[in-house]
Amino acid sequence: MGLCYFACVFIFVVLLLYASLELHYFLRMTLTVILARFCKKQVHILDETSVNGICITTDIDTLLYHMNNARFIRELDFARVDFYERTGLYKRIRSKGGSIAMGATTIRYRRFVRLFNRYTITSRITYWDDQSIFMEHRFINPSDKFINAIVLTRTRLMDCNTEDVMNELRSTSPSSGDVEGETKLKPEMPLEVAKWCEYNALSSSNLRSDC
Repeated sequence: MGLCYFACVFIFVVLLLYASLELHYFLRMTLTVILARFCKKQVHILDETSVNGICITTDIDTLLYHMNNARFIRELDFARVDFYERTGLYKRIRSKGGSIAMGATTIRYRRFVRLFNRYTITSRITYWDDQSIFMEHRFINPSDKFINAIVLTRTRLMDCNTEDVMNELRSTSPSSGDVEGETKLKPEMPLEVAKWCEYNALSSSNLRSDC
């Protein structure tokens, strides 16, 4: 009787959590943090990281055969957290009393991710200024290396200076085949990022005018 009562309570709690929270998301995010922090190799802040995924039934759109467009953006949460943990970026930001917020995201779709197909998301920093970090993410088909989608993101750092954070990480992050202790150079702003920043600046100016 006691075991049956416990099982009923457990099922009720699980159903309540699924009804009130996207429990799968939080469980997967917790697993991502644990794997990145304790099981995966730490990497340099300018190295590229990758995570693997698969399109399952909860990811598909109303046509029932490929990943919903919005799911691409959602999957980036796991890729970014993996990157933040393995590079020590988030820890360094918090140590300075700072926090982060997503400032902008642009995605270009090139090919469907079919149901039950695997994919790899690569993440790397392409540029930064004193306020923001710009990253590029790619959804890659493992079988033929085709880039299914490419994403640009701008993450705003609040209450700390991005240049200070990045300069410290560039000199203290684990080496990846370079000379030990060598500080990697800051990359030049890619042309597509420069044009994207122009668009964002124009959009902000238009919105301020409307207000």
